[in-house]
Amino acid sequence: MTTVDISIIVKRESPLDYPQYRHTALWLCFADISPSLVVHVVGPSGDYQFESRESDQPWEEEGHAKLVDVGTLAGPATAAHIVNQLRSVPIRNSDPEFNCQTWVERALKKFNDEAQLSTESYEKGIDGMVDAIAEAEDVEE
Repeated sequence: MTTVDISIIVKRESPLDYPQYRHTALWLCFADISPSLVVHVVGPSGDYQFESRESDQPWEEEGHAKLVDVGTLAGPATAAHIVNQLRSVPIRNSDPEFNCQTWVERALKKFNDEAQLSTESYEKGIDGMVDAIAEAEDVEE
């Protein structure tokens, strides 16, 4: 059991950097020897899949736009427990409005609803993610 810090990774997509195409993911950093993890949904619209993978420095990955600090989860947890909680966040492939951005919001909301993440941290994370998405360079006319 260890403390868990959460951040949101925001990535540019190419060839066009529209806000709606920016990819978002959660980055989990553990205070013990557990490796840091990127947890997100990936795939084409309507066929998203849950993915968890190790990543110590996501800011060095292609397309990195911003790392948004969210906060620390209340109480210790294991990496496996947190990943299982996130795996239970619904992936709504039948909803045409669903994407990785809405999944990240719902994942943070789950932690907030379960009193693992303060409302202040939840709001700071969502506000930071929205701002980072809005910084996209291309705009549809």
